[in-house]
Amino acid sequence: MADDSPLACFQVALKEYLNSPNFSDVTIRCEGEDFKAHRLVLCAQSKWFFKACNGDWKEATERVIDLPDDKLPVVEAMLDFFYRFDYQATSSPMIFNAKVYSIADKYDIPTLKSHALGKFRKSVETCWGMDDFPLAIREVYSSTLDNDRGLRDLVVKAACEHADALSKEPEFRTALEEASSFAADVVLSMAKGRPKQTTPRTNTYDCPNCGNSWQAILPSGISCYCPNCGNSRSNWDSYITARA
Repeated sequence: MADDSPLACFQVALKEYLNSPNFSDVTIRCEGEDFKAHRLVLCAQSKWFFKACNGDWKEATERVIDLPDDKLPVVEAMLDFFYRFDYQATSSPMIFNAKVYSIADKYDIPTLKSHALGKFRKSVETCWGMDDFPLAIREVYSSTLDNDRGLRDLVVKAACEHADALSKEPEFRTALEEASSFAADVVLSMAKGRPKQTTPRTNTYDCPNCGNSWQAILPSGISCYCPNCGNSRSNWDSYITARA
């Protein structure tokens, strides 16, 4: 049954204006391609485009917004979302969705960022065993900030859940070596998942030989030496001066 609500009808009509010259008042340019767009549509969904179209930027007067640092397929996906509220991946779903997530963050498009995150989650859940998963990891960790955990938490979760299988793949091990932040996140995540262990106490000891104090975690009755003078004793319990 067709949805004939006012919002649904508007969304259907809006699709017809994607790259349409009708009522177009701004041009998006990328890699030599021009796309006819509408400031109202862009500005309603992106703070970056709002500033570009309304501030003192040259784009506001020239009505041409050049995106020289972005890739054409990703820009096309962004424009598709502006008018159709969805987009289709043109290559590896994991990598492409990560790129769309990145451009959504760059141009402050929160709805697109959330949409790309959802698509990325689904692709990782089903494609973590594909050859491009290590490439997706590199893309995620090279295109997002350390405090942006959206995509990062998803690849870390997949890596931890399937560590046995992935650890046998050379490309995955290479990703661990090249993306040190990813490797650190995996270690921390796996550590959190382990049963909690009792934290040993750090005690302060006074050496009877040199008189210096030092700290260590020593089980009761263990043989050890003073790190200052080398004096070795089989039991330091009687020389504890402070307990943690």
